[in-house]
Amino acid sequence: MKDALPLRAPAINIPSPGDTSFPACTRLSNGVPVYLIGNGPEGLIRIEFVFNAGQRTESVHLASAATNAMLTEGTYLHDAATINNLIDMTGALFSPNADKDSAGLVTVTLTRKLDEVMSLAEEVLFHPSFPEREFRMMKDKRMQAFLIGRQRTAVRAREEFYRALCGDETPYGRVTCAEDYASLSVLHLHDFHSAHYMPRNMYITVAGRNPEQVLPLLERHFSGEGSGPWSKPVITAPLFSSASPGVIHCEVKDSVQSTVRMGWKGITRDHPDYLGLQVATMLLGGYFGSRLMRKIREEKGYTYGIHAVAGAFHSIGYIAIMTDVANAWREETVMEIRKEITHLQRDLVSDDELQVVRNHTMGEIARLFDGPFSVADAIKGIVDYDAGLDYYTRFAETVNNITPGKIKELFNTYFNQEEAYIIIAGTA
Repeated sequence: MKDALPLRAPAINIPSPGDTSFPACTRLSNGVPVYLIGNGPEGLIRIEFVFNAGQRTESVHLASAATNAMLTEGTYLHDAATINNLIDMTGALFSPNADKDSAGLVTVTLTRKLDEVMSLAEEVLFHPSFPEREFRMMKDKRMQAFLIGRQRTAVRAREEFYRALCGDETPYGRVTCAEDYASLSVLHLHDFHSAHYMPRNMYITVAGRNPEQVLPLLERHFSGEGSGPWSKPVITAPLFSSASPGVIHCEVKDSVQSTVRMGWKGITRDHPDYLGLQVATMLLGGYFGSRLMRKIREEKGYTYGIHAVAGAFHSIGYIAIMTDVANAWREETVMEIRKEITHLQRDLVSDDELQVVRNHTMGEIARLFDGPFSVADAIKGIVDYDAGLDYYTRFAETVNNITPGKIKELFNTYFNQEEAYIIIAGTA
């Protein structure tokens, strides 16, 4: 009988992220960019209109979000009930959305209803009437949500972190108060809309099968006659006034738990270390098997979950670690976070652990490109922040090639514990 061959473990292959190429871009006659993302289900298409109209652009606090929320609450042609009935009759979804850097409208519709839906999209985007009654209802509803948010430790910790990082005179660090709602008027919304909602200040993404079919309708409704040619937005950096690093306590009365948020000033997307920092942060706290999850959730039992992220706005980046813990364990949690960071600054991560992080990160990239609607969301971040058309290709290359030595270098460069902001929101 021949000797049995020795057993050998199968080779480990890093999963492929798939096709991460940037989609084709065409332009309307006035220069408005239109990004075309093909494939997807038959008969369904997603069109997003993105304006350089986020919180960063407002001179009156809350004007950006309020203007965006009121787009479908009445136009000069139809009142709120009628315009929403017309939208419902098409079967389309209209989702206004606004954040710190951009605002706009997502529409999802059957292709056979495209003509009607694009006409309605033009109406709500460029001809809203901001009726007083609906404005008061919207403001009251948001005020109630704001007051409820005052009682949540996670909300308060996030606000205090960005205020410490950016300064409360900047759009990224400014904290909303009740007086902001009280002073907001319909006139502020009219002024904000007139200044920012115009074809020359937007771009469009079209995702679905045969996206080219939408182009004639986009040209008809959004070529912007009389509004001037499209031009790339000029983004001016605000004057940041960061607080001194250290511990910041934020009192939230009667809270049964505390939010701990530890963070640093980071780097923007054009920095050569930005993509490597994504991998390092994933290893620290970006997935269920990360260092912090294993230590603080599984071993110590202080929390149900802890998460770390590296991100960026225009002109400033950030690194943040976030978790909710019982009030009795917040100082111990901070201590354990510090220990894990020290380990990563001192010791090389093992090849096996780095392999797991590579596999998970590649899976996340693949998920971002799983279908045209997901791709449309992924490329928005590239366009909004001018991250480079090959951003995800470079990201995949970084994941494949990053070394334990580079991971250690990143932790020593960007996780200086003497420069950390430590926000503790909860009872004193």
